[in-house]
Amino acid sequence: MKIYPIFASAAVAGLVATGAVAGDMSKTGPSIQEPMVSTPAPPAAPARFNWTGGYAGAGLGYSDMNFRGDGSSSDAVASLFAGYRQDLGNVVLGGEAILSPALFGRPTLPGEGDRVEGGAALLFTAGVPITADARTLAYAGVGPSMLRSSGSDGSENSFGGTAAVGLDHMLTDNIMLRGSVNYSVVNNVGQDDVNTRTLGAGIGVGFKF
Repeated sequence: MKIYPIFASAAVAGLVATGAVAGDMSKTGPSIQEPMVSTPAPPAAPARFNWTGGYAGAGLGYSDMNFRGDGSSSDAVASLFAGYRQDLGNVVLGGEAILSPALFGRPTLPGEGDRVEGGAALLFTAGVPITADARTLAYAGVGPSMLRSSGSDGSENSFGGTAAVGLDHMLTDNIMLRGSVNYSVVNNVGQDDVNTRTLGAGIGVGFKF
């Protein structure tokens, strides 16, 4: 019995099959993976400052008091302020008391010469944060105010109203810078009942509790 042809046929068949597989692999080629591209995470938003809480401070400024046709008086002024705010997110509401003693000069009223000793105001305020971190607050306020005058007949208080606008900026979580402009109307001041209109502007520094 001759077995050599059988072995030869098997060998040939194996070579043919191997060549076919190799041909298929050469056609398809090795698989290539696309490189992974990582997308950087967006930067974190700055932490939002919360204005809720009490505060107090002092300021310096300049004011012009007009006597409604009888002249005017311009003086440097000092002020003390204290208040409380509630941060509601898109708006900040609050109340503030302002005391302005006459430290740098007392305006003299026309007529009998009564002098203005100082003033005070109580403002109801509403503000809007204008920066992404909410550390800068634009605000407006309105409320009653008074002037205290003294003369030969003694002292008296006269009442009116004040409106104010300003910017408060938190340098730190506790230290606040302020710039503001205010306008006051107080009538019947002094024994000659002088009507006054006062425009003032100032800067200040406060501490938030």
